[in-house]
Amino acid sequence: MNPALLLRLALWDIRVQMRERIYLFTVFTTAFFTTAVALLPDGAPDTVITGILFLDPAIVGASFIGGLVLLERSQNTPPALAVTPASPADYVLAKLMTFTALTIVGGLAIVIVAYWRPPTALVLRFALALAFTGALGVLGGLVLVATANSINHFIARAFPISILLFLPFLAHFGAVEGWLAWALFGINPGHAMLRALLWAADPSAITTAETLYAFSYMALVSAVLLRWALALHTRTIGYVGS
Repeated sequence: MNPALLLRLALWDIRVQMRERIYLFTVFTTAFFTTAVALLPDGAPDTVITGILFLDPAIVGASFIGGLVLLERSQNTPPALAVTPASPADYVLAKLMTFTALTIVGGLAIVIVAYWRPPTALVLRFALALAFTGALGVLGGLVLVATANSINHFIARAFPISILLFLPFLAHFGAVEGWLAWALFGINPGHAMLRALLWAADPSAITTAETLYAFSYMALVSAVLLRWALALHTRTIGYVGS
């Protein structure tokens, strides 16, 4: 992997995303979520705000990247990439970098509206949590779209997985508590994502052990998804570069 080549590919990805109006769609989705949090009553609980933030990686990270990869495939970008020095790892990492950055920016815009004039420490905590949740969403999208034949195929795969990831909302909002919440949702990445976002809003809301679980588990799942995405996209691109 060549860092200079990776940077050029990331800059190219940014131009493609601008051309295909990914940023415009991101503005629309972010505006929708910021409006939702702005309409919340004063003193709305952190669980509600972080629940809204949880949806951002699912839409921007997974959905948008799925659409863009399918569009590039229809334009024969992977075969063209296969005969360049850029490797499938460069392709995957460039998208991981650009789309994760997009989810962080969009998420922080929501945070600023929700916690108007937020303290620097809160913004930094949310930036860290959004980096982890955003990367996980992007990598999940890359795995799902790698062998999808169409946008409908991608949606059919993503829908049941989204339902599973949303189940930890039951624990997040207190419908399921204690050991049962961990027994039911402990291995669900959505639970770790929600715990991390809740920590960002208020570190005292969860224990140190829960915080360590949230970030270490997201890192583990992201590492597995990255290896999986690299294997799948190496196969679909048919890399022959050097």
